[in-house]
Amino acid sequence: MVYEILMVLFFLLTGFLASGLGAIPASSSNIAVITTTLDKTFAKGFQITLGAGVGSVVLAFIALLYSQVFTDFFEDNPWVQYTILFIFFSIGVLILLRNLINMDFENPLSEDNRIGNFSKGLLLAFINPPALIFWILIISICNTYLFAISKFSPVLNLACLFIGIFFGKVTTLYFYGKMSKKLGKKKNKKHPIVLNLIGIALILGSIVQFIRMLLDQ
Repeated sequence: MVYEILMVLFFLLTGFLASGLGAIPASSSNIAVITTTLDKTFAKGFQITLGAGVGSVVLAFIALLYSQVFTDFFEDNPWVQYTILFIFFSIGVLILLRNLINMDFENPLSEDNRIGNFSKGLLLAFINPPALIFWILIISICNTYLFAISKFSPVLNLACLFIGIFFGKVTTLYFYGKMSKKLGKKKNKKHPIVLNLIGIALILGSIVQFIRMLLDQ
């Protein structure tokens, strides 16, 4: 009985730490939470956070079911990941150089639209192929060094892993939103510092993901 409880807690903690740490680098979800909190309210930004949390769980579940299929696809088509990273990197560069090229950036991720903030967070979680690779890597590490996990694992263990993943993502993005709220009290949404932070986050996040991909090869 004690062993089962410890394993449940272990699955929960593993999912929480992996998801929380994996959410730190800049991504479309992070940027959406930041810009929505700055331009709208913390509550609307948190709705995106919840959607992104559910999206992370779905990605992890897909990675668990079809890890080998996706691994083969990305190995055969590395241009997909590199293209998306290049787009993020380019947007970050354009934001930092906006004054030189006379570009006025709005925050489209913070705009209200028909899909709603929760759905926006859910969709943005999927527009990030490196995240799928990340979960495939985490599952591989778990199977090699920690514990055996597959779609045939006990339901309780899988449930705890996914619950941990959800709360890990939500916790990290929650703190992103809180920091943005504090920043928003002092700075206008078009203040150069805010845009510079977004640009730097996109560039650094792209570089980190690029290095991670090179090391995985």
